[in-house]
Amino acid sequence: MTKQAIGLMSSEAKDLYKELSKLETKYVDFNDMERLRLSIDKDSRQNSENALAKFKCNVQDINIYNTKVMKITPKSALKGRTILYLFGGGFTTGCPFNDLPITAHIANSTQATILCPYYPLAPEHPFPTAITDLLSFAKSIWENESCPPLLLGESAGATLALSLTHLLQDNGMLMPKCMGLLSPAADVFNEGDSSRFYKNQDPSLTLESTEKVVQAYAGTEDPTDPILSPIYGKFNSSYPKTLITSGTRDFLLSSGTRLSRVMREAGVDVELRVWEGMWHVFEYYPQIPEAAASLEEMSSFLNSGF
Repeated sequence: MTKQAIGLMSSEAKDLYKELSKLETKYVDFNDMERLRLSIDKDSRQNSENALAKFKCNVQDINIYNTKVMKITPKSALKGRTILYLFGGGFTTGCPFNDLPITAHIANSTQATILCPYYPLAPEHPFPTAITDLLSFAKSIWENESCPPLLLGESAGATLALSLTHLLQDNGMLMPKCMGLLSPAADVFNEGDSSRFYKNQDPSLTLESTEKVVQAYAGTEDPTDPILSPIYGKFNSSYPKTLITSGTRDFLLSSGTRLSRVMREAGVDVELRVWEGMWHVFEYYPQIPEAAASLEEMSSFLNSGF
């Protein structure tokens, strides 16, 4: 009898991986960032519109505490359930609308209202502009709400979420109960095996693209600044219960692996889930069953924090 392997990447993921591998990944174009961002927004639109059609969320851009925010409300929203979500895009591209394949799913499954602020992007607004603005926004929420929201972010947004927890601690603010991190760049200078040996394995990230992101966002900043590279922060058991997701082909797998170890050794309740065959923020692609499965697991995890 021939042995049938189980737990491997789905046929849908294999097909999509082949298609994505043909495309050029780009997060920085110093000659024309506006054109690049518009191109990415255009490519993302269909998946976002499909997510809205499927999950029936109400989406509106509003101003909260002098910050432009996309508010994502599921039809079955429960009072007192709020998630602060930070979108990805290498600190240089992206917007809340582009991440609706993730946020609409999470909102629907958790019955939570999601607040996704528009933060300033590099290279026009390099570090620490984005995290400074996000801290100001967080302070207003924490001061005016009875319970802080849960935290969630993908890629650069996951990095910012993690950095925000360090600033919450520095400012004596209450920590969220849970935090979800999808493919975080915990060390923006990408130390670790996956960035050295996965050069052509991840269709979403390359060494060249990440180096340009670092140049645009971090410049000559101290690479061990814990607000820039949050893996270098002083974690302790007061930090939120954390779920990190990644994949065996994720260029930033080492980032998540190192982060989970550092947090665990500091007493944080943290779990790392690595998906076979998956690449950077694979949850963005509703075409593959692994994306829905991972988002359902993340939703269950976040539900434990309400």
